[in-house]
Order: sequence, then C-alpha cells, then structure tokens
Amino acid sequence: MHTVYTTTITRAARRRGIRVRVLDDTLPVFELRQGGRSVRCYNALTDRVGAATFHLAQNKHAANRLLHRHGFPVPAQELFVDFARARRFLARHRALVVKPAAQWGGRGVAVDVRTAAELRRAVRAARGYGEPVILEQCVAGEDQRLILVNAHCVAAIRRTPAAVTGDGRHTLAQLIRRQNRRTTRVDPGHRIPLDAETRRQLALLGRRLAGVPRAGERVQVRLTSNVHTGGDCAVITGAIAPALLRLAARAARLFRLPVVGIDFLVDRRRKKYWIIEISADLAISPPEGDEVARHFLDFLFPGARERPPRQSRSRHSAAKPPSA
Repeated sequence: MHTVYTTTITRAARRRGIRVRVLDDTLPVFELRQGGRSVRCYNALTDRVGAATFHLAQNKHAANRLLHRHGFPVPAQELFVDFARARRFLARHRALVVKPAAQWGGRGVAVDVRTAAELRRAVRAARGYGEPVILEQCVAGEDQRLILVNAHCVAAIRRTPAAVTGDGRHTLAQLIRRQNRRTTRVDPGHRIPLDAETRRQLALLGRRLAGVPRAGERVQVRLTSNVHTGGDCAVITGAIAPALLRLAARAARLFRLPVVGIDFLVDRRRKKYWIIEISADLAISPPEGDEVARHFLDFLFPGARERPPRQSRSRHSAAKPPSA
C-alpha cells in the first residue's frame, strides 16, 4: 500500500485535513474522508467511476475501437485469432506492437515485431499475461502523457525508453543491474527487466547484454518507455500542441473519466499523432505528482484547502523578553 503512487495523494490529503483510511495493506486501496464526504481510491481511480466505464477504458482493444469510431487518430489494431491471420496483418503494416489487452506498465509488450518468428514469440509472451492478445500497427513518435482532471489538462510528461551510460569497463547487463539498484530504492517497480524482450530489443539496436559500451556512451536498452520497464519521465514545461489538448479533453469526456492519462505518440517531423492508451487508474507520482494531486483533491473535495504548517514554539520563544 505504502508506495510512491499512493503516498503522493495521501500526503497531500492529510495536509488539507482529509482523513486517510487504508482498506487493505496489500493493495493501493484507501478511503479519503472529510465531513460527510468520502471517496474510495485505487491509485487515482475512484468510486466516482463505474465498473463498465473502467473496463471499457482498461481494455486496450475496446478503447481503441471506441476512439476510432469517434474519429480519433489511433493505430490500426486487431485481436490475435491465429498465426495465418496475424501474418497477414504483419505483412500489411510491416512492424507491429504485440501486447495483452488488459495489462499495465509495459508487461508482456513487444515492440517493432517484424518477422514471423518474432511474432510467434511475442504472442506467446503476451499470452503469459492473459488473453486476449492485441496486434497493433507500430507507429513511431515521442511518448507524451497528458493528465486531465475534469477534462482539463493539469500536467504533461514526456516518457523516454530506458537507457544506461557506459563507463568503458562494465557490460550492459552489469550497468542495468547497477541502475536498477538505484531506481528501485525510490520505486520498487522502476526497473529494466533482464528478460528475452530486452535481449531482442537490444539486438534490434545492434547491441547485446555482454557488450561493453564506451565511457560516457548512452545506450538505449529498451524500446518501450514505461517506467515499469525502466523508462524515465520528465514534466513537459513548454506549450502542448493545442490539437493534443483538444483531443485529450474530448477523449476524457467520451470515456467519462474525471481523472485520466491520455497517452500519445507524437511524430513532430510529420506532424502526426496517435492516441495509444487510455489510463483510468494511472499512478500519481513524481515528477508531476504533486501538481496532479492538488487538482485531484480540488475536484474530490472542493472546499478542502491546504493547512499552513504548524509553528513549533520553544520554551525560549514563549518566554517574555527580558526588561531593559
């Protein structure tokens, strides 16, 4: 329960005098209460969202189909049925993303799948996380997540694939393990997997785990940019393209989600963009977490304002000053 994904919210709530009650020590489920109002939360998902709405957004294929029907730019998708049909889809799009329909954090995702052999391995790996499996057109672009509260964008982050920096002595595998030790101290889920998909993606980049990068050389080791596959994120400080803001607000209203992350891939050179995911139970965490938590709590508890910190008074400060 006590992870960076929940404590960002609960700390902000307590500063406003909102009571926090943990409902299960093994899950990020808690209740916020003030006066006669109470809200149950799972990360940023609240009981203000109905079960049907949540499942529609969580299922990546259902979300993609709904967005497509309403004219949003999305990659082509189809569900995996059999390998003959999957190979035809691959031939049509040349490169695919293969992923489970209802997972999170990049689990079971294979990117830039180009051959029949890779396709077979990717489907097998995705199935290990649950059925159904999605085949998706692989589109390239910068990964941007816009976070909306009540259909208003309150933060935007840029997500980048995992990378390590060489020192001329250690292998990529050793550098990854060393980096994982650093990142998991802050977030136990922030790690680069040393798995078959990392090896495959490194091979696509002409690398291998046993290779030793030059000192100072930055090496991308994954194609996915999820934090749970070692990716990094940074707050976007410049202006967001107005077209993305309009699309994100429309999508939030379409799904009827009061708090939502809308994930885009943005191709700046060709001025194209696609919505690749709708996140209804997104984790509110650094670096954008404090700002999102503020708007999140303003929405849930409109009258609750942050209390000023208490001033501690020492014995000396409380005593009367000596007379002249």
